[in-house]
Amino acid sequence: MAVETSPPAAAPSARFGAAFHRLWAAGALTNLGDGMLVTALPLVAATLTHDPLAVAGLAAARFLPWLLVAPLAGVLLDRVDRLRAMAVSNGIAAAAVALLALVIASGNAAVGFLYAALFLVVCCETVTDPATRITVAGVVPGRLLDRANGRLEGARLIAQDCVAKPVAGVLFAVAAVLPVAGVALSYALCGVLAATVAALLRRAATPVAAHGTDAGGAEAGGGADAGQGVLRSLGEGFGHVLGHRVMRGLMFNNAATMIGMQTGTAVMVLYVQRELGVGAALYGVFLGTVAIGGVAGSLVVTRLAAAVGRRAVMVGGHAGMGVCLVLMGLFPQVWVAGAAWGLLGFCMTTSNIAGSLFFQTVVPDRLRGRVSAVFRTVGWGLAPLGALMGGLLGRIDLVLPCLVGGAVMVGGVVVFRKAIAEGARLCDEAVAGLAAAAAAEAAGGVGPERSGGRADGRPRP
Repeated sequence: MAVETSPPAAAPSARFGAAFHRLWAAGALTNLGDGMLVTALPLVAATLTHDPLAVAGLAAARFLPWLLVAPLAGVLLDRVDRLRAMAVSNGIAAAAVALLALVIASGNAAVGFLYAALFLVVCCETVTDPATRITVAGVVPGRLLDRANGRLEGARLIAQDCVAKPVAGVLFAVAAVLPVAGVALSYALCGVLAATVAALLRRAATPVAAHGTDAGGAEAGGGADAGQGVLRSLGEGFGHVLGHRVMRGLMFNNAATMIGMQTGTAVMVLYVQRELGVGAALYGVFLGTVAIGGVAGSLVVTRLAAAVGRRAVMVGGHAGMGVCLVLMGLFPQVWVAGAAWGLLGFCMTTSNIAGSLFFQTVVPDRLRGRVSAVFRTVGWGLAPLGALMGGLLGRIDLVLPCLVGGAVMVGGVVVFRKAIAEGARLCDEAVAGLAAAAAAEAAGGVGPERSGGRADGRPRP
């Protein structure tokens, strides 16, 4: 097996280039749509039902596709042009949301329609979201990945939380259909931009990229054997994760994080309105406070990791999210809850960015779609359990979901802290390898490896 060479063989440069900027814009647009959708639909649901469990069902519909569809999406992303898949999936999502907007405008909306539309949109997201994160490794030099990930995460937070959620709340106060129509437009524009990124990469393709090897993985897919059966391909992805102690631990910690987060936030719309006294028009503004901490985190994460270490950032970030949820449950006052929600955004963003390199460098390119899908299938696929638990707890007391969800998240970090620490070490090792390869190329040579992978395609132990 050939040695993995994940990032492109680019000439040394401190600039990202047009392909990255268009990918960045496409990601920002789809995040804008996501933020408006997850804000508008609970508000619409709250006008149709007052049952916390029925409202929590939206969270279940949002995450079930990660259990049912994500494994097949991972196989797809390792076989086809990832950017084209991203463009098509956004087009389908735009059409689904546009249809929902028509239903709402006609006055025939029902909770079941909201479930169905959200489920279909997230089925498309199982392709779009990992495609965006995987593709970045193919459009920027490896040594710039931390910066690129920070910019992508910063754009996500600004678009999804700072802009989308407050705007969705205000538009909903005018007419329920307006934020939903805006979501359809955002998804459609994202699909167009993804198609232009694919065209840019084709025009600028090197001879290596043209053959769909690692340098072209961003456009041409991961290079998985298209003749391999789907079940066998799925089994290879699951086997790669379950057979490696660090990946297995990271996957289960991710599952605990997702279950805890969904437990704590499944009935957030009711908690914010009834316990904190925030009106519907300002619901999105409250949710947007998470982005204040998140944007701050995206700006300082590189320096923070250099100062205290990637391990401390990842472990502390995961644990900090759980602590913030507990604080929201213990102190249900709007200013305290808002500050805790903002701090949660800081912890989430820094830990996400610090750990993003794992999939982009440590995991072999030909397996990235499937490995990413396995993580999301287990972690995000189990999230509906947290959402349903949050709904049941909300029937007892609306502060209980925050307390229980935060405890689950902290417990996950305690159990899997060694895997998180080892994952951080592998990321640092991969960064060192990328720097050495870049130095060798600048000197006129070619480094033996550009990623944390070994010649057998598995991460270093």
